[in-house]
Amino acid sequence: MQIREYESLKPKTTMRIGGNARYFAELQTQKDVEDAQQFAEDHHLPLVVLGSGSNTIFAEGTIEAVVVRVTAAAMHGKGERITVEAGKNLAMLIAELAKRGRDLSPLAGIPGTLGGAIVGNAGQGPDGIWIDTFVEKITCFEEGTWKTYAKQECVFAYRESRFKHASCIVWSAELVVPQGEPQHVEQQVKKLLERRMETQPHLKTAGSCFKALSDGTPAWKLIERAGLRGLCVGGITVSEKHANFLTNTNAASFLNAVTAVRTVQGKIPELQGNVEMRFIGTDGKPLF
Repeated sequence: MQIREYESLKPKTTMRIGGNARYFAELQTQKDVEDAQQFAEDHHLPLVVLGSGSNTIFAEGTIEAVVVRVTAAAMHGKGERITVEAGKNLAMLIAELAKRGRDLSPLAGIPGTLGGAIVGNAGQGPDGIWIDTFVEKITCFEEGTWKTYAKQECVFAYRESRFKHASCIVWSAELVVPQGEPQHVEQQVKKLLERRMETQPHLKTAGSCFKALSDGTPAWKLIERAGLRGLCVGGITVSEKHANFLTNTNAASFLNAVTAVRTVQGKIPELQGNVEMRFIGTDGKPLF
């Protein structure tokens, strides 16, 4: 494992906001994972796991943390049961499985890696299909030891899992993926991607900013009703195309994004404690 110091995080996030990691490492083996955890403990620093950076932004300046990215992306197994390492790009996984006659198309258009999707139980909205539909087991490194959790132990819920709030690194997932004709899978993927193109901004963004309410009410509806669509805070804009997306339209800062979130929450109290994006401060800890 190679540790790099003062690594720029801005290009590692889709929103292009952030300073430098005090320490940064890419994890390709299980030994790398163990070493990274030990390194963080030895230096008395938090460990921040970064996937593709499609739902995360960092504060400017130095992030006093060990930021790691799992790059292992191997896929093993035949038939409906496969084991995939956490660094696998989700879009590539869907495409490769389609060639095998396996259908993971309900997750098409979700950016990022398999590991990130598992941590946040990514899916197509509060009433759609989430990745836990396909999960059988998850292997992770937690509290200095390797653990494997069965699906029912993962505490999956809408945009939630046990891994989201634990100090752990997700390493791999055993998935059960149903059959699907390659042509049909491709058509479904195309349909979902077209819908996302029509309804979501394709600028520098980090996806949905807020989770839906517990009753299923989408955050964008509340934001629209409050008249906040198009709100500008410095270089941050509440998207005109989808009001639950913050876009970096003009060299936005971390403070711009935080202020935008707090402005929305000030107008819509129901969104307090409902932030889906990760905002990591200079202490390596989430703000919301």
